[in-house]
Amino acid sequence: MSVTIMESELEPDFLQLPPPPLELLAESASGNQVFQGVIDTLKQRIRRGEWLPGERLPSISRLAKTLEVSTGSVREALRSLQSIGLVKIEHGRGVFVTGWRPTTDMASHFQNVNTGMIVALAETRRILEPELAALAAERGTDAELTEIQALAKDMEDKALQGIDFVVPDVQFHQQIAHAARNPIMFRMMESINELFLESRQLTSLEPGMTARAVRYHLLIAEALRDRNAAQARLLMLAHMNDTLSSLLAVEARGD
Repeated sequence: MSVTIMESELEPDFLQLPPPPLELLAESASGNQVFQGVIDTLKQRIRRGEWLPGERLPSISRLAKTLEVSTGSVREALRSLQSIGLVKIEHGRGVFVTGWRPTTDMASHFQNVNTGMIVALAETRRILEPELAALAAERGTDAELTEIQALAKDMEDKALQGIDFVVPDVQFHQQIAHAARNPIMFRMMESINELFLESRQLTSLEPGMTARAVRYHLLIAEALRDRNAAQARLLMLAHMNDTLSSLLAVEARGD
């Protein structure tokens, strides 16, 4: 059964979300740090030109040995880098660098991506993403909306298993932007993908953030499936408000 949210309910406790499962509260901070460290290291090495566009990266096992991490951490990091268009994974052939796109990569214009910049990103997303969600409900194909729902479920499954869910998380928002059928707004969202990864690193520090994000994605996917544009807009706005609040809390603590 669909849940309907009125605009007047978008106050601090707007969604009245149910208590998160205990499994989602038992997140591994050390695991997230290793995963993010692998992403950062690979990005830096590509930026330095160690691997050029079109060049194949070393095997996952070799990268894992070099970085002294598990192959699972490397595999998930590469999937994350593929989600932001930095590498391309070709099954049976390997992982290839696609190269940085300075005209569309917002992060490349800033030398120091600090917490203040991430807060600015959250403010931008709060403006863009609710409208994208509403447009996706109206314009997305049935197949696209089914894929969005599958990504929300995949995110929930990975969170329950304690696996980093950055790939379905990023793809969830990308797929909504694509389904909205607005090429300008899609390009704008595409340009902030790397900053989005930085944002996730900070919001993951907030207790309960994972459980709430999972719940929002499931509810948004349901509204999209029902083609309820108003509901999708309000839920996405609530999700973006929650993200911004978490980032402001992190900034206030000086984490």
